[in-house]
Parts: sequence; C-alpha cells; structure tokens
Amino acid sequence: MKSLHTYHFSFVFSAFVVTVMALPQHAVSQVYGCTDSAATNYNPAATANNGSCIYNAVEYIPPVKVDRLSDTLIETSGLQMAGNFLWSFNDGGGAAAIYRVDSITGRILQTVYLKGASNVDWEDIAFYNGYFYIGDFGNNATGARTDLKIYRFPLSAIPANFKNNPVVYVPASKISTIKFTYANQPQPPQKSSPNNTQFDCEAMLIDSGRIHLFTKNWVEQNTTHYVIKGISAGTYKAQPVETLATGYLVTGADKSPYQKLVVLLGYQVSGTGRHFMHLLYGYTGTRYFSGNKRKIDLPDVLTMGQAEGICFNGDAYGYISNERFERTVGPIHLDVPPRVHYFNITPYVTGIKATYVFTGNGDWELAGNWVNSQPPVATPGSNTQVIIDPLPGGQCILHTPFTIAAGCELLVKPGKHFVIH
Repeated sequence: MKSLHTYHFSFVFSAFVVTVMALPQHAVSQVYGCTDSAATNYNPAATANNGSCIYNAVEYIPPVKVDRLSDTLIETSGLQMAGNFLWSFNDGGGAAAIYRVDSITGRILQTVYLKGASNVDWEDIAFYNGYFYIGDFGNNATGARTDLKIYRFPLSAIPANFKNNPVVYVPASKISTIKFTYANQPQPPQKSSPNNTQFDCEAMLIDSGRIHLFTKNWVEQNTTHYVIKGISAGTYKAQPVETLATGYLVTGADKSPYQKLVVLLGYQVSGTGRHFMHLLYGYTGTRYFSGNKRKIDLPDVLTMGQAEGICFNGDAYGYISNERFERTVGPIHLDVPPRVHYFNITPYVTGIKATYVFTGNGDWELAGNWVNSQPPVATPGSNTQVIIDPLPGGQCILHTPFTIAAGCELLVKPGKHFVIH
C-alpha cells in the first residue's frame, strides 16, 4: 500500500524538496538496463536506467510558426523565451544587440543594445533566474580564439513597456563578463583551417547554477558537454564531462523549464543539409548523456533553412529559428527566409510530469498565483511535481491541507519562501 503524508504544521521554508516514494517490503538489488517503454530494447525488469535505450528512426516536421522573421534578423543564431516574449540576435559581425520578437508576426518589438559589448561571434542565448546569458564563443574560423566569453545582464535592465521604449541601451555597469578557456585545449591555442576544429561552440544552457556548453565538433561530428562552474563574472576553465556521437553539428540547446528534458539541435553540412534533434531525458544529475538519447530526424535545408536557435516554451514544446539560407546550384537558386518553427515532442518522450508552478505572491489557493491559473488539487497523483517559485520578495502561503502521495514531488526554489500554516 502506498503511503500518504498530510502536512498540518506551521513553518517557513526557503528551499527544499520533498519526494515521497513507495518503499518496498524488502531491499532488492538494482537491475540496470533500458527503462524507457518507447525503446526497442525496453527491459520491464530494469529498475535503473543505464543509458542503453535504442529507438526506431522517427521523422518529425516542425510546423512553421512565423513564415518570415524581420529582415533585421536575417542571421538569427539563437532563440530564448523570457518575460513571455521571444528574444533573438544575429550571428557574428552583427550589432551587439538582442531583439524582442512578436511570436505571431515575427516583427521586432524592441531593440536592446549592450553598451561596451561586441559581437565577435555570438552563437546562443540562455535565461536563468532573471538574467540573460549571451554566448560569444563561436570559434570555427581558426579554433584559436583567446577571448571566449559570455555576457550576463538582468532582464530588469530592459524597460518592459516596449511601445514607449522601442530602442534601449543596457549600460555597461549592468553587464558582467564570464571569460573561459577549454580545460583540454592546449594554451595558447593552435590555429586550424576554417571549419576544422573541435573547439567551436554554438549551444548553451544554464542549469543548477552552472553553465553547460555543447561543442560543434567539425572534426568528429560529435558534441562534448563542458561545464563552467559558476554564473558570475570571472575567468573559468570549461571542464569536459561527456561526449555524444551525434552524426551532425550541434547548433543549439535548451532545457525544459520544469522537466528533466534537454534538447539539442543541429544539421549536417553535406548532402541536403538534413537537420536533427536529440532528446535527452532520464539522466542522472546534470550528466545529460547518461540517460535516454533519442535522435529525431528533421527535414532538410529546403524546409528548415539553417536552423541554429531552439528554446522551450513549456514542458515539451517550444520554438526553432533558422538563418536565411541562400545558394545557387547550377541554374537553381535557393532562398529560404528566416523563420520560426514550432515543435511539440510530447509523443517522443516518456516520463513527463504533470507540473504546477506557483509564480505569484500570497495565497496558495488563488488560481492567479499559478502558471496558466492552474493550482494543484489537494491530493495530486503520482508523477506530479509542484514547484514554488514566487515573485522576487514574495512568498507562497499554504492555509489548507495538502497531501503528497507516493511519486509526487514538492520543490521550493532556492532563495524563495514557502509558508505553511
């Protein structure tokens, strides 16, 4: 019988996780194997995922969301949701600016310049705990850049009223710089020929207070996951953690905001420019390649353009952006404009949890304090997570009984306040 726990006491919490598990009657040894029922080698007897799952080939066509982005973003190289808006920027050589984008029309709503910053080769954008992170770490020309960096600045530095502030400047005093080198790259780095290095990078995400990079390895067609152990200004060494044989060049990455789910995006530079996604889930800690690694086939360059930006806008859905792709092959001229595609990978991922997120301030019982105005029921079922993440300076106050069943998780974000009466 599954145990139930009901809390009726009064405490104030600033960060904790409660997970209730149904305990077996007798201790048993772990059985390692593939635990994903969607895999061809699924082992129902396995109790621990060893990352061995194999999947049938799947083709997926992300629908077009915005048929043409503004021509200002002709080389859109990264994509991120923040403050309920899409944000993007141009590749190296473009302005040191990010753009607030209307996700319906593709129109630019606001241009945000970063004072004192330069766009040597911006490649990805992330958002974490109220801050933007802009990755100036493109390194395909020679593989020998000595100025790899990530710019960090708060969303609060950008006026929310974009109609009255269509062009703004973030002062240099609000921008910090995270400098880094690759721990396994000899210093000073040796120059290579163009597009012939292991130390190019176009993909980044922030998770658990650390920066995670995924390289674009032109030599071996794989990606190495590096970790920068900090998110504040300073000089760091990016440490290699694990490598995944992708068979394509990785150009973007993001993590689902409330799920243990990471997506990689990329393409092949040969043939018809086929595109791919890797869905990473069921992993341990932040070793994203330790769990399930499901590869999804996407269309070629004629449909996807040169896709380099990807971001989540929910548990398992989000957006992909592509640069303009223009080529002349004999008598044929190809011209694919910059677009935004929509993706929903729910059918291809198992273990997605029902998620309820408190983002307001005040009473638990007020629906408006929850994402999508959806508070959890008094006794949520298994495979459910409730996340407490109030507004800065706010708190979540629980007045009524709330029961956590087996398989349910209650998480209070670090530095946030949860009051139980």
